[in-house]
Amino acid sequence: MTDGNNFLAPMAKAIGQFSDQYERQARLFPALLALIPLLVLVLSLYREKLGLLSSVVSVLTMCGGLFMLSEIARRRGKAKEQVLWNMWGGAPSTQVLRHSDATFDPVSTKRYHSTLEKKMNLSFPSVSEEAADPHAADAIYTSAGHMLRDATRDTKKFGLLFKDNISYGFRRNGFGLKPIGVAICFGSIIWVVIRHGLSVWATRIHGATDLESFLSGEELTTVTAALTMLLVWFCYFTEQTVREAAFSYAQKLILTCESLAIPPKTPRSVKEKPLTESSSVTSESMKTNLAAPEKSPSSTRKRRDSAKK
Repeated sequence: MTDGNNFLAPMAKAIGQFSDQYERQARLFPALLALIPLLVLVLSLYREKLGLLSSVVSVLTMCGGLFMLSEIARRRGKAKEQVLWNMWGGAPSTQVLRHSDATFDPVSTKRYHSTLEKKMNLSFPSVSEEAADPHAADAIYTSAGHMLRDATRDTKKFGLLFKDNISYGFRRNGFGLKPIGVAICFGSIIWVVIRHGLSVWATRIHGATDLESFLSGEELTTVTAALTMLLVWFCYFTEQTVREAAFSYAQKLILTCESLAIPPKTPRSVKEKPLTESSSVTSESMKTNLAAPEKSPSSTRKRRDSAKK
């Protein structure tokens, strides 16, 4: 067990150095899944040689082996993505914005178009315009998708969208690696069969009383891992699972347009009330009183005396 830990330690350390969550989970993990049967084969059948193999793994890891695996996964996933989009009728983020698409109801689709129009300063096509020139309409929808992806790169603010993006990338890249993963599974099983020569199996068949006596524990572990991964490749990494993740991400991406359109909150300022007619009269009377000269007490007494006479 210690030899196995020493064999996997350089790889585990290198995986920990992938600080980017998307690169680690969406690109590296599918590549490592493809290698599981091979890793199990080495750990099970060549345990006595793990010291040498550990050194080889360390050298490959230090030379960027895991990064190369993640790049292979990304490249094969992107290549498969274009094939899938052509089969589906375009990019999912483009499709869900079409009037003819049923992902959103017609009222919501118009609302999102209106929001994106203001955000992009661009006129979106109506139902009739989209039907008359679908390519021009798709060009606008594709541009909207690019704008939203650029505007939602904050993984903390758009955490749910980021998780959906990782899920889609993981499934897409795994689907792209499917032929390689299946080949490694079959290769591991074939190696178990031929590594001691085919003549050995004739002896085992005649002398075996059950499966455990027919296969050694190490061989059974290797074959079981390979068969399990074959089920994963054929049952999980399918076009349908990739499609589900792709349209889930596209739907959430479009929904962010309204949160992006909300202006930031500013502190309330005290607004000046407009002058009403009564307030204007009051202000005029105040001005008149202020402008009038102040009467002296002596002049007031003289008027009183003259009034008495």
